[in-house]
Amino acid sequence: MIRTVRSALFACVLVACFVIYPSIAIACVEGLAWGMPQAEINNHLNGAIRQEGINHQRLIARNIHLDQLPVPQLTLDMNEQGGLQSLAYEFSMDDMTEVLAGLSARHGKPISTSIKENNYEDQLWVWNTGEDLITAVKRTSGDAQKFLIAYRPSRLKPETL
Repeated sequence: MIRTVRSALFACVLVACFVIYPSIAIACVEGLAWGMPQAEINNHLNGAIRQEGINHQRLIARNIHLDQLPVPQLTLDMNEQGGLQSLAYEFSMDDMTEVLAGLSARHGKPISTSIKENNYEDQLWVWNTGEDLITAVKRTSGDAQKFLIAYRPSRLKPETL
């Protein structure tokens, strides 16, 4: 009886915490949120982002880390109000298996497909988490290979289908 009351009390406290302190929409990495302004993103990435080229809505961070994995390039697209709209991490091909395994462990089995054109071949894996649409792409073009994962806010909640 006491154990049941204690469990119920714990559940009520847990629910109250989620109602009183709602979480922000995390964009792939803890600490980033959709709509987050450039200054906050730059603080989170320890000043690593730079504006390159004439596109004022595209920011680049080079040679950062996602947990312990090196990320040669992170591309951030900002909306017209200056908030985070999408992001893409470019990884070394050596890290592809670990990244895909991590995404699958966290979000379940993806939808996958391949596209083959004359000058390139893409393998794609897609997850819709309800909050994020995550697309992982392995591109082979001649002898060159690239692997990246892209995130943007999901416009369709899976439970509405």
